[in-house]
Order: sequence, then structure tokens, then C-alpha cells
Amino acid sequence: MTMTPDASNEIFFHTPGRHANAYPYKILVAGRTRFSHSDGFVTRRFHHHTLIYTLSGLGLIEVSGNNVTAGPQTITWLDTSMQYAHGCHPEASHWHYLWMSIEGYGLDAVFSFLRVANNPLFAAIGEVSAGSFERAIDNLDRRGQTTDAISSTIVAQLVETLVAERGEHHSSEDRGERVLRVMREVRTEIASNWRIEELAAISSLSASQLHRQFKEKTGTTPMDWIRHERMNLAKRLLTEPGAKIATVALACGYADPYHFSRDFRRIAGQSPSEFRRAQGQ
Repeated sequence: MTMTPDASNEIFFHTPGRHANAYPYKILVAGRTRFSHSDGFVTRRFHHHTLIYTLSGLGLIEVSGNNVTAGPQTITWLDTSMQYAHGCHPEASHWHYLWMSIEGYGLDAVFSFLRVANNPLFAAIGEVSAGSFERAIDNLDRRGQTTDAISSTIVAQLVETLVAERGEHHSSEDRGERVLRVMREVRTEIASNWRIEELAAISSLSASQLHRQFKEKTGTTPMDWIRHERMNLAKRLLTEPGAKIATVALACGYADPYHFSRDFRRIAGQSPSEFRRAQGQ
């Protein structure tokens, strides 16, 4: 095991034992990492597969000419034989993640089958994924006779999770499942200051992929759709007796009532006050 001075950054190496080849998968190294802007952007190239589970913050990963934003509760799968670079996203204060580098039978084939090179971001399923990474790190830290067997089991479960996340939903993705996932999440927190990178992380797509799919399914962009959703909510709230425009604006994600009124007029064709009067309020 190698540990950096910062306890939030740990690296655990493992040399497979003499019976390791009896198992289909191996974990060669795993760890916990926390990036900030002061750490800069790191460029690397290895020769195995790496899985990254984001705990908090946002990471920016450049691979194969594409930028991927890794948000909380997502898994990024990288084939590190291709050069890649990563670091803290410019719009986040940090990027905290767990990771493991693995090798094993069939990983290249699964990587190709799931078209991971084009879209390396997966939505983690429940707490299973985070627990798997923590278990992998603990297993390498406490290495013993069962380390190789446990490592192989952990990787097999994670591969199953990734195949389920993309494989089972592959046909439904064509029907806009990822777009619907974003819509459901936004509606639960309509007043949040949503950024396209956050929406992309929810959908497990890159920002450009989400923009394209959203446009195909809804005819508009994600951010324009959010503005219209907020205005629909505003119309309902404005019809409530005694509702103040500033309060309605805040509930719809606008800290500035003037900005709210400007957007409302542009979408509804009248000011909030005019809308209220037309509704008899």
C-alpha cells in the first residue's frame, strides 16, 4: 500500500498471488482521491481499465477528444491504454472519488459492446456501487489469502451493474428514458440553480449528447425547458390568493424578481401582474 500525506488521498497497490489466474478478474490498484483546482489537470496513460465512482463535487475528464463531466453517484469507465486527462471541474470546488484499476477476461469485449468509448459515464445503481468500491479498497488494504477471490467477485458485480444500467435500458434510451430521468429530477428541485453539467451527469450523457437528445425528444433545449417548467409553476402559484410576486419568483428559482418578470413576459406574453389580473386575482 502507498498512502499520500493527505488522508483523503490514498492508493492501495496489489500484486496478484500465485492462484490469481484462477479468477477472471483482478484489481491491481485502488484508492480514494480528492481533487481541487490547485491540483491542476493530470494527463495519464496506463494499460488497463479504470473505474471511477464520484462521491461529491464534479470532475472533468478528457478522453478520445470528448469532455465528460463526472457528477455524484456516477461511474466513469476508462480504457487507460488511450491517453486521458482529468481534474476538478472549473465550476466545482472539488472532485472527490473512489477508483480502481482492473484487468480480466472479456473486459475489452464488454467495453466495446456497451460502446463505452463513446459514452464512458454510467449512472450508479443505488448504494451497491459505492459499497463495492469501498469494499475493494478495504480488501486491498487488508490483503490476505482471499484478496484475489474477493477482488474478482467485486469486479464481476460491478460489470454486471454497468451492463444492467446500459444494456437493460438500451432500447428504452431510444424512447427518451434519459431525457425523462432529467425531467423527473429537475421537477423535484425546480428552484435549484441547474447547470448543464449537472443535468448531463444525471442522464449519464455528455453535455452535447444530452442537448442533442433533449432537442430530438422535446423540440427544445434542456435550459429552455426548465424556464418553461418554472413559468408553468409560476402561473399556478400566482393564482393563489395573497401570493406575492417576489415569493413566487423565489419558489421558481429566481432570486431576482425583475429577472423573473422578464422571463415570464417573454414566455407568457404578459407580466406576472397582468397575468394575475386576467385571472381575477
